[in-house]
Amino acid sequence: MPTNKWSNEKVALKKIQIHFTFQQSVLASIRYDATDENINPSDIVRKIVGLPYKKIQRARIGLTFNDNDLEYLAEHYNLEKADDKEIKRRVMEEINIHYHKKGRA
Repeated sequence: MPTNKWSNEKVALKKIQIHFTFQQSVLASIRYDATDENINPSDIVRKIVGLPYKKIQRARIGLTFNDNDLEYLAEHYNLEKADDKEIKRRVMEEINIHYHKKGRA
């Protein structure tokens, strides 16, 4: 029996997202614990209140660049044009070098 391709979307639509505002010290602790346990900050909250959560399978950080950002980075890395893949490679390289120099990688 074929599954309805929209069934997952229907389930997602029934979820309710609630935003929480914590004191800075509590928020910093949540972020620290999340990093220490390799889970998302929202999953620390889920864990504390007894809800299920998942460990991060592939840790990644998403950044959004506008045209000015890409132009700046192309110039910063001496590229002739704003090549997304090359900029990504150079940013990753710079960040890795930064943290290896600090001894935190």
